[in-house]
Amino acid sequence: MWTSGNLVRVISWHRRGVAAVLVGVAVFAGLSAVTGSDSSDAVAVVVAARLVAAGSTVAESDVKLARMPRTAVPDGALTQVRDAVGKVAGTGIRSGQMLTDLTLVGGAAPDGTVVLSVKLDNPELASLAPPGTRVTLYATTSAKPVAAHILVVAAPEVGGGSILSGSSATVLLVRVTSEQAGAITTAMAASTLTMAIG
Repeated sequence: MWTSGNLVRVISWHRRGVAAVLVGVAVFAGLSAVTGSDSSDAVAVVVAARLVAAGSTVAESDVKLARMPRTAVPDGALTQVRDAVGKVAGTGIRSGQMLTDLTLVGGAAPDGTVVLSVKLDNPELASLAPPGTRVTLYATTSAKPVAAHILVVAAPEVGGGSILSGSSATVLLVRVTSEQAGAITTAMAASTLTMAIG
């Protein structure tokens, strides 16, 4: 006849086996909670398909859709590739990283302005112009402003050997009109740019 004493002795003899079973049950429960038995709880979000350099414009080949558990998706996550294409990376984005409305800036605004990536000659200048600052850009070969009182929307730093620069130049992302964008682009092709606050 089984008694409580006999049961205790059996469990004691096989405590390692019992412990292993309990650990296995716990692991299975944990995996089930992470992966989710209900695949309908997963949602499609936009992630980087490869490294996207800070200040670069996102192309369709730079992003893809991936399914993530709904509980792991933050507010503002992009769910359509078209929402990312044509916008500018406010910071470096690693392959597989989820994109949100705060990861990217730019695209055409209702007033017709766009966000342009501007490379400066001095890597310390961007620290003086946080987002929201108004700046005036100058070509280093001329005292005449290239674009005046334009709005800085981001100031991602681009390290040496990056896609955008072979030096430690700093990139400013600024919101400009199409006319200002043309003037800045032409100036960057012919010279380096510096800036003044205001």
